[in-house]
Amino acid sequence: IAEPQAEHPRLPVYPDRLWPPSAADIETWCQPHRKIFGEFSSSSFGDFQTVFDQPQEYIMELTFNQAAKGVNKEFTVNIMDTCERCNGKGNEPGTKVQHCHYCGGSGMETINTGPFVMRSTCRRCGGRGSIIVTPCIVCRGAGQAKQKKRVMIPVPAGVEDGQTVRMPVGKREIFVTFRVQKSPVFRRDGADIHSDLFISIAQALLGGTARAQGLYETINVTIPPGTQTDQKIRMGGKGIPRINSYGYGDHYIHIKIRVPKRLTSRQHSLILSYAEDETDVEGTVNGVTLTSSGKRSTGN
Repeated sequence: IAEPQAEHPRLPVYPDRLWPPSAADIETWCQPHRKIFGEFSSSSFGDFQTVFDQPQEYIMELTFNQAAKGVNKEFTVNIMDTCERCNGKGNEPGTKVQHCHYCGGSGMETINTGPFVMRSTCRRCGGRGSIIVTPCIVCRGAGQAKQKKRVMIPVPAGVEDGQTVRMPVGKREIFVTFRVQKSPVFRRDGADIHSDLFISIAQALLGGTARAQGLYETINVTIPPGTQTDQKIRMGGKGIPRINSYGYGDHYIHIKIRVPKRLTSRQHSLILSYAEDETDVEGTVNGVTLTSSGKRSTGN
């Protein structure tokens, strides 16, 4: 018989057995190692799916006003949670479970690996200490089941597009990312909002008042005489709540002068008269010419 240790130093020596070893000998030698590595790949460190299970992510659509003012919005989620039928126990209600004889009901088993003794989660009962004979018909013994739930999401005032909040649902958590729609009236810059206000030429020249749509109410805007196009009027504290601070942003109103496309005959005559007196015109004005004396005339 050949000396096994010299040719195969990594395998154990069994003086009372023939070489090469039989399949039964190899199985006997590998069994403790399989127990060790089997535990690493199964339940000794818990369920890998549970360990790396990340909270589910959802997208919630909001209007501009809902995001700016805040709203409580109902939302439907599909989430794995404690089974309602068996209350997470895994067995069918009204049935009993058996004592696990593999671990003696402790949920832990001992593995002897030569000089080492390891304790790990029982592979038979998964650490429960008992065996489920009649699994729950809903969760099939897992203790958890996918459920459709209606939850109320409190959207904080001032939330911005793309922001995400974490919210508990049952014993789990979900991530909700907000998608804020564009507003046909307002433009947002942090806690400040901007909008346009169209006024007439007479309002721009002489001043007056105008009504503008605000985020919370209609705003009466005072137009100073000589207002220029694109001039900004600031309405303090009329913007969006500062989500990470106190107070509100501002509402900036951008003035736009509306020029009429058509004039009545009287308006046309008045504008020509006004044009005759203008002194800071670069170029020419239709209907107005220069006389030899240097004065403008309509030619009438």
